Amino acid sequence: MEEMIIYEHASFWTDSSGVIFCKFKSLNAHNKLDYKIAELYIEAISKLSNGVPMPLLIDLRDTKGTFSIAAAQLLANSFNNLSLIISEAYVVNSLSINLLIRSYKRLYDTSIPYAVFDDMSTAEKYCLEFKN
Repeated sequence: MEEMIIYEHASFWTDSSGVIFCKFKSLNAHNKLDYKIAELYIEAISKLSNGVPMPLLIDLRDTKGTFSIAAAQLLANSFNNLSLIISEAYVVNSLSINLLIRSYKRLYDTSIPYAVFDDMSTAEKYCLEFKN
């Protein structure tokens, strides 16, 4: 069953592959993901997973911005405690977002396996390997 949840700067969806997809779309470098919005995103992921652990594929190509410390802590704690995300694949095309992801993963020490890719097909294969 395909389902989609759309917010101002992000879209979440799942399809028959059993992967939760997320596409961020913000071209404003001053945009910052805050705690309140992070809560909405976690609720969307929880709703789409229907309680079934799934891989998460996050498309950050052509995205600019950062996140607040509170939002980063909430995301890290939620992903570690919810057990709904079995792996994370990030798709990027800029050094700044690549560094942001790697810094987040290093600082907040999430236990979920992750990888950073520069194309969707490789990232999706990574997700499907974890699912199977």
